[in-house]
Amino acid sequence: MIVMDTRINIAVIVGAVFVLAFAVTLTQIENQAVSQDYDAEMSDELLTHFIKKYDPSENTISVTGSAVASSSPDTLFVVLGVETEAKTASQSLSQNSEILNSVISSLTSSGISEDDIQTSNFRIYPIYDSIKDSNGNYKQILIAYRVTNILSIQTDKIDSAGNIIDIAVSSGTNRVDNVFFQLSDEKFEKISDDLITNAVNDAKQKAEKALTPLKQNIVGVKSVVIHDNSVPFFDNPMRASFDGIAMEPSMKSAPIMSGDEEIRTDVSVVFYIASE
Repeated sequence: MIVMDTRINIAVIVGAVFVLAFAVTLTQIENQAVSQDYDAEMSDELLTHFIKKYDPSENTISVTGSAVASSSPDTLFVVLGVETEAKTASQSLSQNSEILNSVISSLTSSGISEDDIQTSNFRIYPIYDSIKDSNGNYKQILIAYRVTNILSIQTDKIDSAGNIIDIAVSSGTNRVDNVFFQLSDEKFEKISDDLITNAVNDAKQKAEKALTPLKQNIVGVKSVVIHDNSVPFFDNPMRASFDGIAMEPSMKSAPIMSGDEEIRTDVSVVFYIASE
């Protein structure tokens, strides 16, 4: 009886093992099936996304258009000022302020608005000289202070550069650093808006010419990129010092003239195209 019970117990254990093994195998098969279905779903989703983003049937043409306009400046800039030297900083500053106030007064009396005059640079710095002492060694000694006060004058009186310089120099200005011309923001924006329209039309015309022999038509726009242009700078660089020079009648009304400047706008356009 004991042997028989042992055989029965062994049979029960072996049966349980077979049942467990079958269950594990069945679970793995089901998991594989689920995994395969998930992979199939992911593949379909990725494929759909790829087709939408990189549609091989999407036909485009990329072209660059440009437009150019010539314009004269409408704003004048004159950079000038006063430079003084004295043994002390306060003396130099006092002399500089007195002369510069006279210059500003003369300019405003001539019709230049105070709002058009701004300080662009102001400096006070010491001046040193090298001397040799009794031992033959050089050393730096302070001999004076220099004050520089530079004004920037901006006006729409485009032909008044020579007159402004004449008045300023006659009133004590001993530095004229620069004269240049520029388009006002309002004028530049108006020209730029027109140029963008013309550049896009130019790009469209180029595309149409290229597509005609191919029997293709423009059916839409994919992208437009506008290449920014900076405000044109009409430069007449100059740097002059009039310290100690008296204005003679023959020196007055120096002709300073502006010229036209070319303004350019470029665009890059990608068009959708299709067969006729």
